[in-house]
Amino acid sequence: MTGAPTLFDLSTHSPTDVSTTAPTDTTHTITVHAEDGRHDIEAEAGITLRQALRRHGLSPHNAVTDIANCGGRGHCGLCTVEILEGAPPPTQALDSTLDGVGLGRLSCLVTVDREMTVQL
Repeated sequence: MTGAPTLFDLSTHSPTDVSTTAPTDTTHTITVHAEDGRHDIEAEAGITLRQALRRHGLSPHNAVTDIANCGGRGHCGLCTVEILEGAPPPTQALDSTLDGVGLGRLSCLVTVDREMTVQL
């Protein structure tokens, strides 16, 4: 069957996700507070926060949402993180709405363009 992928269509997911900004040679340090402790990771400027986390073996998802998500397209709202320091302003309506009501930021819609500290 052809057509638009559904939430559970895993054939459209890639390990590096989709980014709307091209990576550069510049990197930024992202401090990540996770259940297993603190991680300092280096991320290329221009990729999404979700991409940076996944490339370093960290995930904004749990066991279920790691499988059932939109693959970083900003549609499902399942990759929320709390940005404690260095948050860039939201650029998409859903991200802005979630941030405005205190539910965190969609890591797939946050472009790495500065150092930041996040809580998974």
